[in-house]
Amino acid sequence: MKISQRLLLLFIVIAIVFGAFFYLFNYIKQEEMKVYIEYDNNQQRLALNALIATKSDQQMRFLDEFSINDDIYSAVASHNVTKAEKLLTPLISSFGYSVAQIYDEQGHLLLNLYSESLPELNNLLIDSIVLDSLKTGKAMQYFHRLQHLVLENAISSIHSSADTMREDKIAGYLLIAQVWDQKRLSEFTKLLDFNANISLSKPIASDEDKATQYRTTITFPLNDLNGYEIAWLTFTRSNPYLRQLRSLGNLILFGTLGFIFIFLLVHFILIHQWISSPLQLISNSLSDNDPEYIKPLLDKSNEFAAIALLIQNFFVQKDQLIQEIEERIRTEAKLKEAEEQTRKILLTSPEAIIVTDIRGKVLSINAEGLKILGVENEESVLFNPISAKDFVARWELRALYQMLAKLRKGIPVKNLEITFDNGKGQSFPSLVSASVITDNEGKPNRFIFIARDITDLKNLERQLRQSQKMESIGTLAGGIAHDFNNIITIIAGYIALARGKISDPQASEADLNQAIKACLRAKSLIGKILTFARQGELEVEQVSVKEVLEDALPMIRATLPSNINIETNIECERFVMADVTELQQVLINLASNAFHAMRPDGGTLTIKLNEISGFELIGIDPHIELERDYLHLEVSDTGFGIAPEIINRIFDPYFSTKAAGEGTGLGLSIVHGIITSYKGFITVHSIPGEGTSFHIFLPIVNAPKEAKKEEQPKTVYPYIPAKLMVIDDEPDLADIFHQALTNAGYDVQSFNNSTVALEAFENNPDDFDLVIADVTMPQLDGMKLTAKIKALRNIPVILYTGFSDHGVQQRATEAKVDRLLSKPLLPDELVAEVRRILYLISGGDINNNNPDYS
Repeated sequence: MKISQRLLLLFIVIAIVFGAFFYLFNYIKQEEMKVYIEYDNNQQRLALNALIATKSDQQMRFLDEFSINDDIYSAVASHNVTKAEKLLTPLISSFGYSVAQIYDEQGHLLLNLYSESLPELNNLLIDSIVLDSLKTGKAMQYFHRLQHLVLENAISSIHSSADTMREDKIAGYLLIAQVWDQKRLSEFTKLLDFNANISLSKPIASDEDKATQYRTTITFPLNDLNGYEIAWLTFTRSNPYLRQLRSLGNLILFGTLGFIFIFLLVHFILIHQWISSPLQLISNSLSDNDPEYIKPLLDKSNEFAAIALLIQNFFVQKDQLIQEIEERIRTEAKLKEAEEQTRKILLTSPEAIIVTDIRGKVLSINAEGLKILGVENEESVLFNPISAKDFVARWELRALYQMLAKLRKGIPVKNLEITFDNGKGQSFPSLVSASVITDNEGKPNRFIFIARDITDLKNLERQLRQSQKMESIGTLAGGIAHDFNNIITIIAGYIALARGKISDPQASEADLNQAIKACLRAKSLIGKILTFARQGELEVEQVSVKEVLEDALPMIRATLPSNINIETNIECERFVMADVTELQQVLINLASNAFHAMRPDGGTLTIKLNEISGFELIGIDPHIELERDYLHLEVSDTGFGIAPEIINRIFDPYFSTKAAGEGTGLGLSIVHGIITSYKGFITVHSIPGEGTSFHIFLPIVNAPKEAKKEEQPKTVYPYIPAKLMVIDDEPDLADIFHQALTNAGYDVQSFNNSTVALEAFENNPDDFDLVIADVTMPQLDGMKLTAKIKALRNIPVILYTGFSDHGVQQRATEAKVDRLLSKPLLPDELVAEVRRILYLISGGDINNNNPDYS
């Protein structure tokens, strides 16, 4: 549709709107007239109501004045009609009332005075029912119809002037009535300028009245005693002011309508000349692609001249734009080529590349990412609400959230170690770096994560740590040998004393008890060394460093010579996330370094443990979380110290200041790796000639305080007679256990050869109730012997071993061994375990009847 047509349509719409407006204006004016007329009617009605009410009130005042009157009361009481007539005559003659009647107290008419011009009033009688209702001293007023006359009656009982409340005895009844005729209505005409009329039938509005808006008509119904309408008063009046007001409104309406019509017509012509014609030229220029059309507009000094200039520039720039588009097409082709190269790099990358939004939802993932996360295809990730936290192990969520918080601030992350979990029970360590993609406003929009599976690297690191443990064990050997010599000397000394005191059983028993305690010390020390040297998976859990330190101190004391004093100051019992064995390795490595630094004169090794806030560690490392608390472990010595020129290299792998053959240079690098893997920090401070202090900071975790378990009383099982078989390739051990079990009341057969023992069992399997054997024996070891014995007969088997690792425990489970014990094994411990096993197989009610291979 052309502009001119649209403008024409616009003006038509405007004209319609204005027409509607004036129609509304006319309607409002008419409603205004109606409201004015209604208001005028209401005002006149109120005036008429007030006038009628005044007349009625005047009639009631006369009634009160004459009905409460001593003269009338005495005249009626004495039936003196002449006196009563004389008293009531002024009501007719002076006050213009139509009727005045008196009835005695029985309701008989005594006097009837009425206007001579209305002889019909001679027949007026009040119903006895009305009179009866007045016996209680009432007065009433109502309209009454007598033939063609309409009367307004006012009637009450007659009382003396002293009885103003009409409570005493009545003398009779007084009626004052006024006929409503044209004579009475003329009073209203004079006062209010109304034409008044009374009719006996309800008036109906005529068509003339309906068509005339300037005549006021007010109708009042007149009701009898029962509320029925018996006549109607009609008042009419013409209002010339309303007619004049209406004429003035019409004049204003049509004058304004004519002005607006001329206004719209002039505007339409001007807009067509000033707008439609220039727009037509512009439209022709653009549609025909010809700038000649708009040349007449260039000479104008208006907005269309500026538009024409812009269009002219448009044609000039058109060729330039075509050239730019061709150049962009060539650029897009190059971008597609680069994008294809990037896509191939993404697909063939040996590292997992994951793109997420700022909330961590995965948006894109390459093939290596699908592989290491155990996801079948990219669609299962992209079309499901999967977030990066779904692939992270539960204990690493905090580290993930901290990394996301840094990325949202625009801070990239490099080489953060996080454990991934593919949701199928498989977890693996990975090294993650992440960067931020920003939008046009520089705000973070996407995150790119590059992750590398470092499982093989961790395995290699674990093997390296294990080899370093063996180095530490070699260092421990000298100190342990010295400690064992002391233990053996103690045992030998107490035994010698016992031999000399055999005549004194109590003194001999005390010495032997001391020898047994020394053996238990040896057992505990061997257990700690084996635990430290044992290979196994890391178990990162909430650990009390205080307990780890107290557990490792005996090994450290055994490692160091007596000229090195150990001092401890433990002020913290908080928890960290770590592996117990790795923390022990950290302590052993640092103690070993301290030992080498204090040779040969010895010195003091100090170990301190306390708590410190992150704010106090500002400047140590940029990754410190200021809002967290850290556990501070300090290991210091009084050795020769570290030279300043090499102190920055002490944590490098294979760097060592020890002589050849004394170390591999991996001890401190492994300590550094262990601490940093727990998101901790390690620093060193050294003064040459005075000593060195290593400071370790580990983030504290909140762990619930566990109530100390009360020590359960040891269960004593009853003696049950049985035949036992004891097998051990060490004759002394077999003899010790044989004597102990025999002294306990059992029938025992001992063997030093497992093959011979198996033949004896095969010949007489029912001669034995329980078998006790060593795990490590030539020809037929304890595990194989157990399997063969149980194949012949299912009887309980107890095995004991000097080294119980996970592999030995697994083999014991598979062989269905009933109990696996650890050496050194005291005779009383073996007797107690035999009693327990025999009691359980006899049907005892002890709950702990499950084999324990720990």
